[in-house]
Amino acid sequence: MKKITFNRFGGTEVLELVDAPMPTGEIIVKVKAASINPLDWKIWEGEMKLMSGRKFPKAVGIDFSGIVEQGNGKFKKGDEVFGITNIFKGSALAEYVAVNATDIALKPAALSFEEAAGLPVVGSSALQIFDTLVKLQPGMEVLINGAGGGIGPLAIQLAQKAGAVVTAVVGPSAVGVISSDIVINYQQENVLASGKKYDVFIDLSGKVTYGKAKPVLKKKGVYVNTLPEPFEMLRSLLSGGRYKILILKPSAANLERLADLKIIIGKRYDFRDYKKAYDEVKKNGVVGKAVITIN
Repeated sequence: MKKITFNRFGGTEVLELVDAPMPTGEIIVKVKAASINPLDWKIWEGEMKLMSGRKFPKAVGIDFSGIVEQGNGKFKKGDEVFGITNIFKGSALAEYVAVNATDIALKPAALSFEEAAGLPVVGSSALQIFDTLVKLQPGMEVLINGAGGGIGPLAIQLAQKAGAVVTAVVGPSAVGVISSDIVINYQQENVLASGKKYDVFIDLSGKVTYGKAKPVLKKKGVYVNTLPEPFEMLRSLLSGGRYKILILKPSAANLERLADLKIIIGKRYDFRDYKKAYDEVKKNGVVGKAVITIN
């Protein structure tokens, strides 16, 4: 089978499409699509080596959708599923992937394979933010910075369902695509200088630090960082509970809760165009999610 791997840290030049043996494990899934996540390049560039380790070769790709080739008691051959591999070891960007029953759920019938592949990481992240980091109450003011990417549209939906008033800060390409109570083009308005204060500030861009966001937080306001550097953990611990860090903990139960969320697929790429896909998404971004179709 074909699989994307790398044998040293670096840019997309280290990625290779290679012939690999069929994986072995509890469940084998024939992959139909896999999605692109910023964590992918953070791993192969070596930023996350403390968590991913230094042993090579390494695989690529976290979330996927596909058809069960080898089942177990819960999932049978032919079932359409979606799920998450080990987030620091990858392996979803391959023709087949081995997973455990706890890593997958049945694909919602209303979703395409591409849509389902784009949901697990960003959907689980959005759920975890509001399940464990922030307790929303009706009428709360929530600002989501970088809301035009993968997590943003889903976080907006969840916050609005909880009764919050959501301000989405996006780039110009996302204006008119992202639906929120308030949509702000960051190139035209600086929310940090607006004078308005928020109950929750979620930074999905990795560009607004807790220190920069703190002046626009209400007295008991909470800041959420979804792209933390390792040293940010200590800063969070010293914040008195006002600086929260998202550390994704996927679960099959969360996957089953994603069916009602609407995901935006901004770009689709063929498996053999994987380098082009990562180069373009990393350089230019994408509204919603970018996915790679495989089989």
